[in-house]
Amino acid sequence: MNGKPARSMVQIRGLSKGYAEGGGAHRILSDVDLDIAEGEFFVLLGKSGSGKSTLLNLMSGIDQADHGSVVIDGTNITQLDERRLTLFRRDHIGIIFQFFNLIPTLTVLENITLPAELRGGNADARALDLLERVGLRDRAHSYPDRLSGGEKQRVAIARALAQDPAIIIADEPTGNLDEETGQQILRLLLELTRDVGRTLIMATHNPEIVPLADRVCRIHDSKLVITLRDSQPVKELFL
Repeated sequence: MNGKPARSMVQIRGLSKGYAEGGGAHRILSDVDLDIAEGEFFVLLGKSGSGKSTLLNLMSGIDQADHGSVVIDGTNITQLDERRLTLFRRDHIGIIFQFFNLIPTLTVLENITLPAELRGGNADARALDLLERVGLRDRAHSYPDRLSGGEKQRVAIARALAQDPAIIIADEPTGNLDEETGQQILRLLLELTRDVGRTLIMATHNPEIVPLADRVCRIHDSKLVITLRDSQPVKELFL
């Protein structure tokens, strides 16, 4: 991220989330405060079960917080009803999942254009351009079951970018891929988001991503440890 960011893209204040478990309450996040800048590559690092996915789900409005607020691009999504939240997420947030979440009965092209079609528009031209950029133009009319894991994730990236969202949220996007394919996917994702100055928020357990990030944090005992110095050994991020 070059220079001082123009503005904050994500503002989180006092965010808390817990679940009922074994007759008691299990606290995942407690009073989290966080700001993420426009154009920033922000990495949430940590072990499975640490709360990374929970925080991303709260940022994207997939899940609801017990307390606190999440403001995305100036809109407090914690105050939106379900319908407005769905529309906001569709138009402003691109989500990439570890297990791709492609619709098996739709072609590659149809998977990418579906959000635009739900709005009553036609996004074939943009979808084909994105497929060209991710190297899958020739697979536009293939079905997901004909694709490799890396190809499926490239389609998922194209789908997330199809609406030109302000924020891309990626939850373990390379976790279901072999190391070489995962590195290719990561480079592609960074290239596509940085080309257009989008905010990229990624949860991962892969420490090799740390040097590529603008900022890294982790969740420890339901709290967010935000500032990690460049000199801090990677292994300390998992303590």
